[in-house]
Amino acid sequence: MNVLPTYDHIYLSPHFDDAALSCGGAIYQQRRAGEAVLVVTICAASPEPGEALSSFAQAFHTAMGTPDDLVATRRREDQAAMARLGVEVTGLGFQDSIYRKTVDGSGWLYTSIPEIFGSVHPNDHALAEAIAAAVRDNAPGGPHATLYAPLTVGRHVDHQLAHQAAWMLREQGWRVFFYEDFPYADPAYRLPFGKDNPATLEATLAALQTARLTPHIVRLAEDDVQARIDSVRAYRSQMPMLFGDDATMAARVQAYTEQIDGQGPAERVWIPG
Repeated sequence: MNVLPTYDHIYLSPHFDDAALSCGGAIYQQRRAGEAVLVVTICAASPEPGEALSSFAQAFHTAMGTPDDLVATRRREDQAAMARLGVEVTGLGFQDSIYRKTVDGSGWLYTSIPEIFGSVHPNDHALAEAIAAAVRDNAPGGPHATLYAPLTVGRHVDHQLAHQAAWMLREQGWRVFFYEDFPYADPAYRLPFGKDNPATLEATLAALQTARLTPHIVRLAEDDVQARIDSVRAYRSQMPMLFGDDATMAARVQAYTEQIDGQGPAERVWIPG
């Protein structure tokens, strides 16, 4: 019987870039302290070879340079980013929302920016439980591990499903913290293709007020911030759509860490009451 290793910190990353984007400084700091960290990328499965894509998915592929296999490209980028942070990464067998189809396969669940940054499709409601089960099977935490999941700033449906899965795991005894989804938490940021972001950090916290979330500040050294920037830089295919260029990305990451509480670079997680 194979015994899987246990970890001190487990980060749920809905897509290949979310953990680095949102928590890269804390992750690097934890590894420097000798703690065991695992990043779990949820939407890590490719479409079937030759499978038709919606025009919406094709637009994303075009924005990311239209590689022959975008998921394989993003997986390689993710491995490079995680190597910069010094952590292990594993992928689960779920597809990104832009690829998921209706139950009968006749159409796609999400075909616009308002839809992927809106309500979870009814066909997807069971997915959160499947994600929670896959995390249990692939990311053993042990009694002292902390699981980090997206707060759902921006309301991307894949972030919402990861968030729901985290609550399910919390009900089963896991220790769960929620991280601020960057870049969506940045007040200056707009959604892909220039759309406004109605689900700001403030609106998200207001919607979650019954969870009695308490902020916890993680102080960062400059090396931690630089590691976060370097890891995000590895996601070459994402850069044009998310930030435009490397310099803008680095400036936005630096600015966001500085504005957490105005007392030096930091990241913030939210702890349920």
